[in-house]
Amino acid sequence: MEPQGSGGGGMRLTGAGRFLLFLVGLAVLGLAAYTYRDQLFRKSPGTSSSSSTPSPGATPPSSSSAPSSGASSSSTPRTGVLGRIKQTGVMRVGMEPDAPPLHFLNDKKQEDGFDFRLAGKIAEAIGARRIEVVEADYDDLPGKLRKGDIDVIMAGYVPDPSVEGVVWSNGYLDFGLCMVVHESMASTYKSPSDLAGKRIAIYDDPAAERWVKENIPNAKIQKFSGDNGWFEAVETDKADALIYDYPFVAEEIKEHPRTMIAKYNLNQSKYAVAVPAGNFDLVYAVNGALDAFRATPRYGELMREYLSSASEVFMRPVAGRKTYTVVAGDTLSKIAGSQLKDTNRWKDIWALNRDRVAKLLWGNERSLMARRDALRD
Repeated sequence: MEPQGSGGGGMRLTGAGRFLLFLVGLAVLGLAAYTYRDQLFRKSPGTSSSSSTPSPGATPPSSSSAPSSGASSSSTPRTGVLGRIKQTGVMRVGMEPDAPPLHFLNDKKQEDGFDFRLAGKIAEAIGARRIEVVEADYDDLPGKLRKGDIDVIMAGYVPDPSVEGVVWSNGYLDFGLCMVVHESMASTYKSPSDLAGKRIAIYDDPAAERWVKENIPNAKIQKFSGDNGWFEAVETDKADALIYDYPFVAEEIKEHPRTMIAKYNLNQSKYAVAVPAGNFDLVYAVNGALDAFRATPRYGELMREYLSSASEVFMRPVAGRKTYTVVAGDTLSKIAGSQLKDTNRWKDIWALNRDRVAKLLWGNERSLMARRDALRD
């Protein structure tokens, strides 16, 4: 007989009953939690999340939204460059460190070159007392211009709209691409039409690559950069021809006597001065300086000094044709007047010699860049 409680008649739960009651209570709580889950787990305003993914419409943290220095320099034009040049008296010019005939150290260890000398003339005309050359690799110069490390670029740049943060001056040197071959292949490769499917060496230059793709079908393009390799590829039969800017050919071919210029003037191009975007007063000043200097005989003298070619093609007589040996100061109009009695016939002389003489424009008249060019009429 079990003892009774003080209230009499009370009932006690067994262990199994208590466990069953616990399960029922747990089920009720679970059902309530499921029913009101939206209210229970809704994020209150201002509550931060541990997730790194921002919610739609959320404002990113200030540290991640701030633009990098590169983005800032390209999106915000750097203006007032001409004023700084005049105030300091120094025009900082970006150039490649060793790029004859445009910029190089001469035998006296002094800076020299066509671009270097021309930059001095431009600086003087726009109000600077001197230039300061800032050297950098070709591909790095536009970045230095955008950052403000330099004021202009003069480094053999053909105007390229893909270069961001830059505007271009008028051309300061008009030229054409040349076709260079090994001397032993001169009778085989006479023009670009002979190079279909052949190995073509170029300096890593978008303009030259574009020309080759458009004019030489199925060309096997070999790009070179650095200090050398493109002429050597032709000399060692690793390339059938080199397509290259005439101003550089005129200088570099002197060190590669087994190569020769097979054809001049494959196209018409120009080098221009790069100026930071937004500095139209500086572009206007540079254009004015260029136009004024190019109209003087000194510009022609500068071209003859730095851009003459010693290629044998200049000297080779043409069988059955009358030839004339150019002397300093000659122009095609002057030769046409003395030899053909009509200065306007300079175009006829040019048409006969366009494959033998580099086309560099001096004002509105073609000037002769070699001191002893054998012309035919």
